[in-house]
Amino acid sequence: MKSNHMIFASAVALMTLPLSIPTLAQVTKPTMATQFIMEQPPGEWRARVFLGAKVQNSAGETVGDINDLMFDPAGRISTVVLGVGGFLGMGEKDVAVPYGALTFKADKDGARVIVVALSKDALKLAPAFKATEKTTLDTVKEKAAEIGHKTVDKAVELKDQAAKKIDDMQKPAPVKQ
Repeated sequence: MKSNHMIFASAVALMTLPLSIPTLAQVTKPTMATQFIMEQPPGEWRARVFLGAKVQNSAGETVGDINDLMFDPAGRISTVVLGVGGFLGMGEKDVAVPYGALTFKADKDGARVIVVALSKDALKLAPAFKATEKTTLDTVKEKAAEIGHKTVDKAVELKDQAAKKIDDMQKPAPVKQ
């Protein structure tokens, strides 16, 4: 019984101690480094607008489109991955160029134009870029391709089994003697 009184007294003593639990306002108050931005700043592009954008050469020909952006440790765009060659994404290869190799201008209607001072041939002959980091989309594409290959293999197997069954059904029944 004495131990129950001691436990109760200890609990009461602990409950009366001042606790330094921060208030919600203290927890969520942003510092200068984490101020919220309410609107897209003028002159800045959203990545979604940048990705997929057509890239022209100095002659005004479309030479590819932007497939990816690489960032340096400071968070600045360092490399742009262009999809070149091919048709409708088929046969296209990725070529990486430094971000500084791109220039930006406006066309006669005021639309943004991205320019790289390289010809179509130079980009087609350029070495292919290989990313070492996989995105979720890369993983999903690989899994889909794997499932597609397995599906084709299973379809071929089932077709062969069906053909064998048809052959077996078309053979005359053995004559009973």
